[in-house]
Amino acid sequence: MTTEMKLYTFAASTSSEKIRWVLDAAGLRYHEIRLTPFLHLPQNLKLSGGFTPSVPILEADGETVQDSTEIIEWLETHRAPFALIPTDPEQRAAVMHLEARFDHAGPHVVRAMYATLLEQRPELVREIWTQDAGRWTGRALRLGFRPLSYVFRQGMGLSPVAATYSQRLIERAMNEIERAASKQQRYLVGGRFSVADITAAARLAPLVCPDEHPVFSREDYRDAIAPMVSKWQGRPAFDWVRGIYRRHRRVHLIRSAMPPVAGAKPRRARSKTP
Repeated sequence: MTTEMKLYTFAASTSSEKIRWVLDAAGLRYHEIRLTPFLHLPQNLKLSGGFTPSVPILEADGETVQDSTEIIEWLETHRAPFALIPTDPEQRAAVMHLEARFDHAGPHVVRAMYATLLEQRPELVREIWTQDAGRWTGRALRLGFRPLSYVFRQGMGLSPVAATYSQRLIERAMNEIERAASKQQRYLVGGRFSVADITAAARLAPLVCPDEHPVFSREDYRDAIAPMVSKWQGRPAFDWVRGIYRRHRRVHLIRSAMPPVAGAKPRRARSKTP
């Protein structure tokens, strides 16, 4: 017997948005528990048995799955039929190849984003990191923001040279989308919506700022990121991401009964819009 799933996330994590979207698009019920960056580490240790900082983490059927690709492959096996991955071997290989390509671009999008925000709007980063924190965890993170942001900069390798390199890789990802768009294709593989489309759109969301995103649709965020992305605003890849979000990212929010955990706020259970 299957049980309702728990998904541990960060609000602004592109990996978390990817899996939220996959679950919503597949019509699978789950409880999302948003953790607070840095202060989530004890919870990750408890869930995964290892001191690994990454989210999302899925709990389902007595198992714990970490890493967005592993979660997708787990869903393909344990929640079959899973329409977001084709059953045709060639199309499946093409979808998973693109999923991996856009996953590779994801950290470079994040690096480019934070290179701008931490330099120009550090108070906005602090607000985004604490938006789901409880009273005391939020206060702790705000007090420790300066040293934590320094550690984060070092971990991300933030520098002008690294940011320039990341922007080149972002443009390659946009080129991949535009090759499909130039052939009048609405979707990247096989004329149907798949995890390839979700991954591409979710990974580029911090730059495109689609209306449907819970963080990157904020006006203050859009204003902060606008100078960095202005050179890309007219690209077909940006229009494609907006279109994918507009057509496929509308979900109902249903009240959750999930109790809070340390350093986290429970979110509402989600189900796909009919």
